[in-house]
Amino acid sequence: MEPTGRLEVWASENALLSFDGRVLEVFGFADTHRFHVAFTPVVLVGKRMVTIRPTHGGQYSFFYDQPRRGELEAFAAHVNALHP
Repeated sequence: MEPTGRLEVWASENALLSFDGRVLEVFGFADTHRFHVAFTPVVLVGKRMVTIRPTHGGQYSFFYDQPRRGELEAFAAHVNALHP
């Protein structure tokens, strides 16, 4: 899969999600979390938390700011649409 251009969205003032078409990254916590598209990471936006579930490895969840929900849902839809 070819990169589709970088897409970034802030989940909170200290959490940034970035996707370049190949790797989904989460910045702003103790360490950066990276999920390659080969592991089909699914991004779920819940009532209070974002959860990323890859096919292999553990899921990752974190709180987000409610006013950013719409942007996060659009980001999730973009990432999730790349999966068969």
